[in-house]
Amino acid sequence: MHYTQLIGSLFLLPCILSASACVTPNPTPAAFTNFNDNIFFFPAANAVNWKTLYARSLQLPDESLLMTWENYPAEPPLVNHPIYKSVDGGATWSNFSAIKDQVNGWGMRFQPFLYTLPQAFGGYPAGTLLAAGVSAPFSLQGGVYIDLYVSQDSAKTWNFVSHIAYGNGPEDITTGHAAIWEPFLMMYSGSLVCYFSDQRDSAHSQKLVHVTTTDLHTWSAAVDDVSYSAKNDRPGMTTVAYIASKQQYIMTYEYCGTAKCAVYYKTAPNPLNFNSATGIALVGNDTSKTVPKGSPYVIWTPNPAKTDGSGVIIASSGSLEPVLINDDSASPQGWKVVNVGQWSAYSRSLRIITVQGKKKLLFGNGGNMGDPNCNSVANGVIEVPY
Repeated sequence: MHYTQLIGSLFLLPCILSASACVTPNPTPAAFTNFNDNIFFFPAANAVNWKTLYARSLQLPDESLLMTWENYPAEPPLVNHPIYKSVDGGATWSNFSAIKDQVNGWGMRFQPFLYTLPQAFGGYPAGTLLAAGVSAPFSLQGGVYIDLYVSQDSAKTWNFVSHIAYGNGPEDITTGHAAIWEPFLMMYSGSLVCYFSDQRDSAHSQKLVHVTTTDLHTWSAAVDDVSYSAKNDRPGMTTVAYIASKQQYIMTYEYCGTAKCAVYYKTAPNPLNFNSATGIALVGNDTSKTVPKGSPYVIWTPNPAKTDGSGVIIASSGSLEPVLINDDSASPQGWKVVNVGQWSAYSRSLRIITVQGKKKLLFGNGGNMGDPNCNSVANGVIEVPY
């Protein structure tokens, strides 16, 4: 199944595609300032279909920033996940490196994710960079891997480490096709956890699972995190954050099918036991009861207005330019809708960074599925909302 066939079968509803897919580029911002909608990568004229999607970021110890995304130039050569770097607080970016398929001959095609090891692990020192992503052939036939790569030189070069998971494919969203998607990495209790979306269980169109490793090479069997009894329901796009003040974890996901891709969340004291927690619809507490839909992302950070160790949960979705924020309780009634000035995107990512020592919120935008002619990569840097 080629990209055009995959697009034709997308489960995303028109209502969750951003209405602001085309944005007029802003002037290049000054270094180390706050800004929004800073487009720094325009796809090639012959790029196919979505052109760019699914931006993900990372910050290095020297405060430089990395950004990667799904990239769709015409093939050959094989697609890869480009790495761009900024040394001025995200104002300007340069092409730095790329995560390339070194083992399958397929390319690195979907949903990259970047992670820094917070401790020595698997024979690598603390601070080593990891990248997970989906490798699949252009035809989307013949199998799919979620693969793990490592960099020991601050993202200059990348080397294959292991296959995290395998599906027989085809890599499309047809129920019954053994596809896998959307890796998210996190350390927990001496293991590296990889959450992902899993179509390999014939009882479900899709469910959310995780696998773990203690050595970066051998991965456990998949454990369920979210599944629904209706076979055609499709929970997807796991992200997880640690609420340090409560010693709780929060997971967000889109609930496509019965819930029409509304954003849901779960909380649990153990991030390996989300399956026993109840999914809760994430709804704004504004007068219109705003319902975010599609491709969520969640983070937690200490509240910049308080000194008691309490924090703020920040959630993004594909359907809204605003973010939704909550206190540490994650109360269903506590989600405040906050305008942040950054256009929405498919799986817009969030990261707390430091800019000259001060905490800021970084947005990473790939494109939107709504209008592939306007799919550029952009970022924004703002004060942390609370």
